[in-house]
Amino acid sequence: MSRRVPFHSSAVTGIFLLAAVIFLGLIAQRGRSQSTKNSSNQDATADNAFQLVTQGRQIFRFDTFGDQAYWGDTLKLHQAIKGAKLGGVGPGVSPITVSNSE
Repeated sequence: MSRRVPFHSSAVTGIFLLAAVIFLGLIAQRGRSQSTKNSSNQDATADNAFQLVTQGRQIFRFDTFGDQAYWGDTLKLHQAIKGAKLGGVGPGVSPITVSNSE
């Protein structure tokens, strides 16, 4: 014959409360790590955006895209801008020249 051990409700309540505290602690820890991760992602995104803008400025300012031979050797654009008075061809282009297409 098996002997039954009396099960006290206070023991069950204590175990349940301990499990609940552990569970809530794990959830809180996960929330903290997620907020740190999101903050880190935002910093990385801002850093990446800044780097892309800086790189874009460098490209816009200094990259010729390999077409300088076309504009200079083929079209001789630099001579057209200079004008015949300065050793180029045609009337030239002045800094105060305004487009007639307006």
